[in-house]
Amino acid sequence: MGMRDIDAQQEWCKEQSKTGGAKWYNLCQKFSRSSLASNHGPYGGTAAIAWDNIKKRYRVDCPDPRDNDWWASIPRGALIYSQYKMSSGGAGHAWVAAGDMSAWSNDARRHGWIDRVDIRPKKWGWTGIHDATVGYAIGTQYYTRNDGFFVGLGGRWDGKIPPYENALKSFQEGVANKAAYRVSCKLIDENMGDWNPVPYEQKWPTKAWTKWAEANGTDPNHYSETDHAALFA
Repeated sequence: MGMRDIDAQQEWCKEQSKTGGAKWYNLCQKFSRSSLASNHGPYGGTAAIAWDNIKKRYRVDCPDPRDNDWWASIPRGALIYSQYKMSSGGAGHAWVAAGDMSAWSNDARRHGWIDRVDIRPKKWGWTGIHDATVGYAIGTQYYTRNDGFFVGLGGRWDGKIPPYENALKSFQEGVANKAAYRVSCKLIDENMGDWNPVPYEQKWPTKAWTKWAEANGTDPNHYSETDHAALFA
């Protein structure tokens, strides 16, 4: 199953609020990730840990939780994170933006259930959660179809651009090197395929590269410095 797009995510949350039962008690991070149908790991057992593990390029920090304009700017479908110190420890909280200054959350109104609530509610200790909000994770809101690979909350590529010469060597000679691995990871993040590349074992990903090249109007039979820069932009 592919990642859920924003509309499917919101419908899933709505369905959970009706029929999902009380199974989400203290499982805010699991609920938020499940809303995306993500199969790429939880990035932490709690919301607080997950936020710290989300790569900075996929995070939008909250400069001041009292800034109403910032709250209004949160895109529908984004995952909101707080470092609120729950009674059980520094677990934090994660919940799903639903648009119109509302969000889907577990435990907000009913023990273990999902409900749509004001994004800045006054009950259930939410004052502390609101004041300790650190930001939101981006990704899912950029897709309009269910076949989109979610680039938020991590991604395969480690953010390091390999030398063009190393990538070209793999392209021309079929060499298995770290450049081919990073090219593969970036292509996976660009929704050009889904597999598990291994560093120094991965050879040039011809099928995924061809798909990317054709989608971006370049010749898949060549790999130029311009192509390299565009892929890792």
